[in-house]
Amino acid sequence: MQQALVGNMQQAAQMTLSMNKMMEELVKRSVQVSVFAQRSEASRGVGTHLRLAIHNRSPIPLLQTRVKLWFCARQQDQDSSVQLCVRDVVKDTTGGLVFGQTDGELSAGLVDEGVPFAQTEQTTEVGNGATVEAEVAVEVDALVQMNGRIAVEFLSPGTGQLLTVSHRFGIHLLQLLDCSFVCKKSALSAPHTELQAITGDSHISIDIAQARAAFAVPPADGIETDCMFVMRSKGNTLALRVIRILEDTNGVLCEFVASDSESDLTAMRLQLSEELGKSNNA
Repeated sequence: MQQALVGNMQQAAQMTLSMNKMMEELVKRSVQVSVFAQRSEASRGVGTHLRLAIHNRSPIPLLQTRVKLWFCARQQDQDSSVQLCVRDVVKDTTGGLVFGQTDGELSAGLVDEGVPFAQTEQTTEVGNGATVEAEVAVEVDALVQMNGRIAVEFLSPGTGQLLTVSHRFGIHLLQLLDCSFVCKKSALSAPHTELQAITGDSHISIDIAQARAAFAVPPADGIETDCMFVMRSKGNTLALRVIRILEDTNGVLCEFVASDSESDLTAMRLQLSEELGKSNNA
């Protein structure tokens, strides 16, 4: 009889463990994490604003929730370092997500390694069906593509153990640059009117729909020869000048022109081409 009792207790414990695991998986799958990056003015170097949103679609509140952020350079010169600053844009005084400010060196490793670069200063509760948001400024002192990861930690409703939901994201050069579209060179403001062609591999084709989205081209504006997709950073200008409409591919053939052919911005044209999903046309 004692053996039967022990067996029943073990079976009940196993069932409880299985139910807890099922409930934990249900809650984790119901947590929706979104990150949206948008270029912004930076007090140092260049920067973007990250809009973070944590939506709890489960019927169970997320207790003692904390959000952590990791960043690393996608490609980085081993002989150079990039300084990174993460800070709140608007401090939430209602008990939401508050990050404060963190300064340090941008990691050259992986976003799955090491301690988080920034995290919320306090835990919060995310009710069932509720959403908590935050907006943080990410500023670097040099143009660099970044990988990022956000982790949402909260207590298991069954065991009290820490559960984690993670989401990876990227910060592109185009999200760090001041991007605009001009139909005529005369629309460029000084000192950006003197743009010269770049020698070497400077011709690329781009998809019109992608270009409209990246450079916020108004729907009513047509894209024609000599129009320019303009990128600015730290007083330098790099632009894609349209030289031919590619009717058969819904694209345009462009050439890079720059205010300074030796600037760091000009040196980034290969990465910018990759971000816009182009094919090179040497």
